Amino acid sequence: MKKIFLLLIVLSIPFHYACREIKVTYSESGKTVHMAVDQILKVELPGNTSTGNDWRQIAYNDSVIIRQGKPNYMLADDRMGSPGVYYFRFKAIAAGSSKLVMEYGSKYDSKKEALKTFELDIVIVQP
Repeated sequence: MKKIFLLLIVLSIPFHYACREIKVTYSESGKTVHMAVDQILKVELPGNTSTGNDWRQIAYNDSVIIRQGKPNYMLADDRMGSPGVYYFRFKAIAAGSSKLVMEYGSKYDSKKEALKTFELDIVIVQP
């Protein structure tokens, strides 16, 4: 009985891993992330809304990942003008790959050069 119980626990580990949310930050720009279908990717990027800049020009392959809801922004502290963090969520919907590219720059003039760029290669597999 103990052997069967232990075997069930070991076999269930991949299923628990597939349900987890994967978190990436700006420091991981340029890296590759591996996901399973139905897994959530949470992207945390620094920014400051009081400067008139925003994460814009978000490009990805929407046949394999989709954005979940609107981005959230949280201040680092209560001081006026302090920087914060933007949170974006993407869900893997099909096996395949996508490059996620995001630019940080003026939210009023998209023709201005980006101040920062975030890129991530995403590989999605069927669990």
